[in-house]
Amino acid sequence: MKKTLLIGSLVFLLVALLIVGGTMAWFTSEKSVANTFTAGTVKIEVNEHGFEDITNWNPGDTTNKDVSVISEGSKATYVRVSLTPEWLDANGSPTNLSVDNVNLILANNDDWVYSNGWYYYKHILNQNDETSLLLDAVELIGAQTGNDYQGKTLRINVKAEGVQASHEAYKDAWGISSLPAGVKEFTGE
Repeated sequence: MKKTLLIGSLVFLLVALLIVGGTMAWFTSEKSVANTFTAGTVKIEVNEHGFEDITNWNPGDTTNKDVSVISEGSKATYVRVSLTPEWLDANGSPTNLSVDNVNLILANNDDWVYSNGWYYYKHILNQNDETSLLLDAVELIGAQTGNDYQGKTLRINVKAEGVQASHEAYKDAWGISSLPAGVKEFTGE
């Protein structure tokens, strides 16, 4: 009987220890940190002045037309610009008239390099930087402008593109294997 009592007491004690041990609290600590990474931005704006609704434009006239580009994004940025003149009819539709009678007068050839239809700015722009002027004026060459041009409208299509300067992004974004000679290489500075 002592043996049964002893076994019963041990079983009771073991059950009691399991219950108490299962409900015991332990000191613990937990800490988590959220790391955030915000992507930079590439945003450009064409800054142009002049040539606003010029009417009665005559062969031989030269009209002011200033074009530059402003970087508004947070990333160091390469910029390129294409300038495409075209003649429109009275309804605003493109014509087959030649643009050989249009002279685009560039402003600063020292800061821009021409390659495959694009003018590449030689310097990397940071936020709020502006390129030097690319286009300064437009001339309608008199000797090459006949009666077919009467009543027609000249439109200069200005297309600007910006791409992050880091990681040679121009290769994928612009489909070129290298920057034109004279364009500053990005060094991470």
